[in-house]
Amino acid sequence: MSKLSGQHLIKYDRDGVVFPIRVFSIEEAVTFRQELESVAGKCGGMPKRFDSLHLFFPWAYRLATQTTVLDAVESLLGEDILIDGTLVFYKPPRDSSYVSWHQDSVYSGWHLTPSTSAWIALTGSQPENGCMRVIPGSHKHGSLAHSSVRDDSNLLRRGERVDVTVDESAALDVILQPGEMSLHQSTIVHGSNVNSSDGPRIGFIVRFVTNRAANSGRAMMRARGLSDCGHLTLADQPIEADQQTALARWRAFTGA
Repeated sequence: MSKLSGQHLIKYDRDGVVFPIRVFSIEEAVTFRQELESVAGKCGGMPKRFDSLHLFFPWAYRLATQTTVLDAVESLLGEDILIDGTLVFYKPPRDSSYVSWHQDSVYSGWHLTPSTSAWIALTGSQPENGCMRVIPGSHKHGSLAHSSVRDDSNLLRRGERVDVTVDESAALDVILQPGEMSLHQSTIVHGSNVNSSDGPRIGFIVRFVTNRAANSGRAMMRARGLSDCGHLTLADQPIEADQQTALARWRAFTGA
């Protein structure tokens, strides 16, 4: 069981983030990474982001719904848990990609409903390779104004960034080993620097909500519980065994 301890809950409430939480072994992290790289190889190289893999690939669904992951999330959200999206950020070695300081709440509406985001490490994540950085306690300021600034190196497609001066000396590095995760609140200000190391940095992000979420039009997926979700659009878990078919459906869905 990976239920969060009382100390974990205090840190999450105080800082807006809690880590590290061990959710699977290093060997399992390697297996999930190999599955991702297999998909990427059929895309003509390794893209820097992958959206909604859990809707099409059984391995991605299994990763997002690991019992250890859901046990930790249940400590925060209760026993009815839905997935409102997944995202993989891949930073190649010696790469200029970064993530600007932002809040997840800016477009998602996650701040209006019980929610949390899991950042699951498929490689080590540390300052040298551009780990996530957060401003502890910034979630308590609520949703902040953002501007969109076009920058091809920014992994955020809209280029959103908070319209406040961020004191980077207060930033906390979210350091994780493969198979560990962090959980963070939707209004915490966070971002990441470039990868200056000789290895890649890969993180699998899962957005969790409950049946109290409003219908955003996004396809959600039940992860745990039997709550009434009649007002939501629910997707079935993927069962496609043929990777080429799953890949074609995923690319058609995402435009990848």
